[in-house]
Amino acid sequence: MNPPASTPRPDIRKFAGSIAITAAVAVALGVALRQPTFMGANDISRWCTVWSLLERGTYIIDECPWQAETQDKIYRAPKGAATKPGEAPVKHYYSSKPALLPTLMAGALYPARKLVGVPLDAVVLQKREPRWSQKADPTATDGVKGVYETPPEPVRWPAYVLYLKPMIILLNVIPFALYLLLFARLLDRAAGNDWAWLYTLLAAGFGTYLLPFNQTLNNHTIAAYIGFFAVYVFLRIWDEELATPGRFAAAGFLAALAAANELPALALLALLGGFLMLRHPRQTLTWYTLGAAIPVLAFLAAQYAAFGEIKLAYESFGGEEYLYEGSFWKTPLELDAFNEAPEPHAIYLFHMTFGHHGFFSLTPLFLFGIWGGLRLVRQGGLAAIGLARPKGPGEPLAVAAWITGVLTVVLFAFYTWNPKARNYGGSAQGLRWLFWIIPLWMMLVAKGVEAGASRRWLRGLALLALFVSVVSVGYAMRNPWSHPWILDGLEHLGLYTLKR
Repeated sequence: MNPPASTPRPDIRKFAGSIAITAAVAVALGVALRQPTFMGANDISRWCTVWSLLERGTYIIDECPWQAETQDKIYRAPKGAATKPGEAPVKHYYSSKPALLPTLMAGALYPARKLVGVPLDAVVLQKREPRWSQKADPTATDGVKGVYETPPEPVRWPAYVLYLKPMIILLNVIPFALYLLLFARLLDRAAGNDWAWLYTLLAAGFGTYLLPFNQTLNNHTIAAYIGFFAVYVFLRIWDEELATPGRFAAAGFLAALAAANELPALALLALLGGFLMLRHPRQTLTWYTLGAAIPVLAFLAAQYAAFGEIKLAYESFGGEEYLYEGSFWKTPLELDAFNEAPEPHAIYLFHMTFGHHGFFSLTPLFLFGIWGGLRLVRQGGLAAIGLARPKGPGEPLAVAAWITGVLTVVLFAFYTWNPKARNYGGSAQGLRWLFWIIPLWMMLVAKGVEAGASRRWLRGLALLALFVSVVSVGYAMRNPWSHPWILDGLEHLGLYTLKR
């Protein structure tokens, strides 16, 4: 029997949990501080919008000093731009990313930018001191000669680090810490023993791709944490009957904000709202809807402010706006080449699940999530989702198993048959499109591994799954915008060929 929510946490869990959470957050913070602020086209695209809003007051990124380093942009004329008769409207570059996130980031940085007065793209130059070095010299007996010289290039200290690094910490590291703290509380009710509790908490901290992606600006980790917070509030209403207006509004606000950062999370917004309607129709129609309306309206307003319309730039993928002069998308390479020459659906689905970008092959600890989810669904039954009368006190997180299962099926189906996204997420560690449901899968893992407390063979399998998962995470730490180890291995062995 799982302990009730009011049961004090045993000392072993207090001590082990505090150590695990402290270590995981410290690793996330250290890596975020040490790694480059700009890591790839994906994050530079958003940073350019932030720069343009703060330095030029526009969403046009033509003058952004880093604009040439990203292919995640479109080239188009502003909607409704005034032109003289016979003249074509002037085109400009815009980030292809939804506008809400960089708009909020620019708003958060605006006071610091005004107070400090230093442009984001400012660079402080430091003159180098003379030093001895060796250079190749074929005339010397040992092939080298000593040279005393001053390097011509000065040391460059970019000011953007002081502005942008705090945003990485605010958007990724702090929510990561809060996620682990709240997740530990959920485990107090969901984990049947100390083994399952500690294993699942350590796996949440060190065994998923959320950790390496905390170091870079991206929408996936943001949506993962916000989506988890939405489900956490939902479970307080569903399992604990804490049905206050504030919780309904918070659940709707957070679920909609997750969808604003990861559009397929609209399914989560709909699922939470649908379940709450079964038990609390009045509060759902009023407070949940009201909370959800705020991020939705903000998202639409930001899109219109940026592009003069609410249509997403993604919808133009493959068209003229993406195929500007010198565009990467005219000659896509590596995984992006699959957008032009897609793999068969069966092969694509295999690689998304158990292949080179496999959700379960790269992080096999989620295989225990499958078993845990099946156990929760069986024990909770239809009563867990309000479609039958409960026969007992109820199984904690049973409704989360239903939600996670539905979302997973929907996402795999969507990305398998989506004609504009057949590249496994491009150059990225793991299947980044599914990162936002990682916390939901982690909820199921505890139930899947709890029998390992008394069965040595199961405990060994769980540790092996954790080992492989942490290896995948470690492989991604240097640069999350690169290929996972399975794909690199297959390519180096000549078993899988990419267009180079």
